[in-house]
Amino acid sequence: MKKRAYLIAGIVCALLCVVFLIKALPGRRAPVEIIEPPVTDPADHDPIPVEPDPLPYESPVDFAAWQEKNPDVYAWLSIPGTQISYPVVQHPSLDEYYLNHDATGAWAAAGALFTQATFNSLTFEDPVTVIYGHRQNDGTMFGDLQPLYLGDADFSQINEIVIYLPEGEQHYQIFAAVPHSNEHILYMYDFSQKESYQKFLDGVYATADSAANFDMSAAADVTDRLVILSTCLKTNRTNRFLVIGKLVEALP
Repeated sequence: MKKRAYLIAGIVCALLCVVFLIKALPGRRAPVEIIEPPVTDPADHDPIPVEPDPLPYESPVDFAAWQEKNPDVYAWLSIPGTQISYPVVQHPSLDEYYLNHDATGAWAAAGALFTQATFNSLTFEDPVTVIYGHRQNDGTMFGDLQPLYLGDADFSQINEIVIYLPEGEQHYQIFAAVPHSNEHILYMYDFSQKESYQKFLDGVYATADSAANFDMSAAADVTDRLVILSTCLKTNRTNRFLVIGKLVEALP
């Protein structure tokens, strides 16, 4: 009887040893519960907003119609708040052609507003672009420039020049209106060189004439792109009256 009891106890001990040995073997881990992410319908989420493509620039000037009349029309100049609003032309080879031809190309003593192909491109990307126009006694063309900007005149409400092009527009802030000699500005100054550009600006700012007018809060420097409106000086037709603006915005 005792032998049987010892036998049973030995078997139980052996079984317990096997169990403990199995648990002690390496690589045995408790099972990990894998939680799958919930499946959602894409329709349940708000779509990511997509910015629409910007609309192409549409000029307020019908350049196609103007160029049918005269292919030399390439820009339009406007000074908001005034009656100055005209096409700008450039003859490809005769720089003085539009002194006595209008924007359609017909002979006219009043001429047209024009730039010179020898000195300026058709893009207004040059450091300085000079636009010429006659000072007409009836106020047309550049006839109103002196009365608007002379001396102590307050031009704070009419201090913008807008240049319209077929592919965009450029806005210039007027900072100076001065009498000037009849020197050819684009011939006398190389505006691609900072020293020459600064020399021109220094001369403008140093103008000691009662007809000169400045907005020094908008003063330009050699990093700016300028447009200069040039016409005859009323008190001395051999000299010029300049209205000068710096580029402040280009669209698009």
